[in-house]
Amino acid sequence: MDANKRLTLAVALSLLVLLVYQIAFGPEPPQAEAPEEAARVEGEAQPERQGVEAAPRPRADEPERTARIETEAVHLLFSSRGAGIRGAELQGPKGRRQGEDAEQVNLAEGLQPSDPPLFALVTGGGLPELDGLHPCSLAGASEKEVRFRCAEGALQVEKVFRVDGARTLRLEATLRNVGTQSLEGWVELLVPARIDPAQTGGGGCGFSGRVDYPTRMVCRHGDDLTTQAFDPSEPVRRLGGPAAFGGIEERFFLAVATPLMPRIATSCELASGEGRIETRLRSQVGRIAAGDAVRMQWELVLGQKEMGFLQAVSERVAGEAQIANPRLDETVDLGFWAAIARILLWLLRLFHGLVPNWGVAIILLTVLVKVLTLPLSWKSMKSMEEVRKLAPEIEALKKKYGEDREKLNLEMMALYQRHKVNPLGGCLPMLIQMPIWIALYTTLLSSVELYNEPFIRGWISDLTSKDPWYLLPLAMGLTMFLTQKMQPMQVDATQQKILLYFMPVFFTLIMLNLPAGLTLYIFTNNVLSIGQQLGLRRLMGTEPPAKVVEERGKKRKS
Repeated sequence: MDANKRLTLAVALSLLVLLVYQIAFGPEPPQAEAPEEAARVEGEAQPERQGVEAAPRPRADEPERTARIETEAVHLLFSSRGAGIRGAELQGPKGRRQGEDAEQVNLAEGLQPSDPPLFALVTGGGLPELDGLHPCSLAGASEKEVRFRCAEGALQVEKVFRVDGARTLRLEATLRNVGTQSLEGWVELLVPARIDPAQTGGGGCGFSGRVDYPTRMVCRHGDDLTTQAFDPSEPVRRLGGPAAFGGIEERFFLAVATPLMPRIATSCELASGEGRIETRLRSQVGRIAAGDAVRMQWELVLGQKEMGFLQAVSERVAGEAQIANPRLDETVDLGFWAAIARILLWLLRLFHGLVPNWGVAIILLTVLVKVLTLPLSWKSMKSMEEVRKLAPEIEALKKKYGEDREKLNLEMMALYQRHKVNPLGGCLPMLIQMPIWIALYTTLLSSVELYNEPFIRGWISDLTSKDPWYLLPLAMGLTMFLTQKMQPMQVDATQQKILLYFMPVFFTLIMLNLPAGLTLYIFTNNVLSIGQQLGLRRLMGTEPPAKVVEERGKKRKS
């Protein structure tokens, strides 16, 4: 295989990488891994639990009462039926579904009266059993706090939800033994979500209304982060501990709980069934002597998966509760190129602090990347020019050795070595750019910072969605065509046509349905590349490709 064909192959492989990553970030199939053994505490019994079942009919011995807490970020509705959250409506532009006139996201959307609320407590083992719909009494409510009291047999439970941030609450549960004998068992904190099982393969059950990003269960246990969509083939999946956090999540949003009890072992269960998914955080409370009480705490996080916010919450609760950093920011899925994506996101946030428009921040990021890769572009262009100058000698070698491909390749490699030319140097900038494109793609897919953020209102209202008018993809294709046309010709006519026409058309078709922010980056990069090539060509004193082609045509006619 000669160097020209290798160049074409390298470009084709680069395009294939982009396609593979586009497919990789589509809907995830249900995981079918073998369930792990649940973490055990000495003396702990592990009773079998079923998948999500139809809840028992609510008992009527305590009427349902509700209370509300409203912050600037989320409006919460609490219910005494299960002593949990029945409504969690996010506020502001980033709390909307995609689209300027779309409705606000509700993290408890779809939960039926027969479903337990978010953060209901369930007891078991040797403890008197409280189910997820246990009728409790509303003991008090204020602008910052809601208090419930629940009782079953010798067990009394007091639950206090206290706002400690715009999108965070502290949940305290006190389990008191009012009987004459010791009690021992476990407590589960439930985080359910109602989904449509028929749509989980392609989405349709996400908070944001996107059909390709379904709501999933999530748990960080030990050093692993596990997510799982609805999977009726595995009603309960038990994960090893200790659990750092668990709950439900989607592309841009989450509702999770972090246990703040370092002396109480907590593990996760992921359950599917009856059109519902449910993450259970199980904590073994140990023995409660008659007249004694056990106090438990969780930090609840509800809202957008903003990287800086999640990192700050993780560090705060780790320091306050003297626990390991729960790493809530790991729920932002940045894929294989996460290291590059985090740098890009940091730079975007830096530029956005200077110019309050995320589209302009993307343009500034493109300029920075182009400046940093300028030395590489200079070497690349010199390499391409040197290869072009060797074109007559390459043609002579082809005529001399004819169909002897092995001998031809050896002579061409020797020619390149004598002139110290790298035939693949011309495509190196594109290969360097590909990881940046892919990392930016995953950043746009997963970073709520750019979610529902406009570039030009009335045209691109959300940089994480496609261009509704397809103007940017078309402009990107045109500028890519011009960029390819300005490249020094170092391949034969057939390969040149492939690079000149196929690549722009191929990329344009790909970009039609990809985030507008990514298309904006590539378009800006192409415009800068055109200006860069004109400037470098003037510095190098080289002729434009069109003139070279014209001179070759005259020579052939003569």
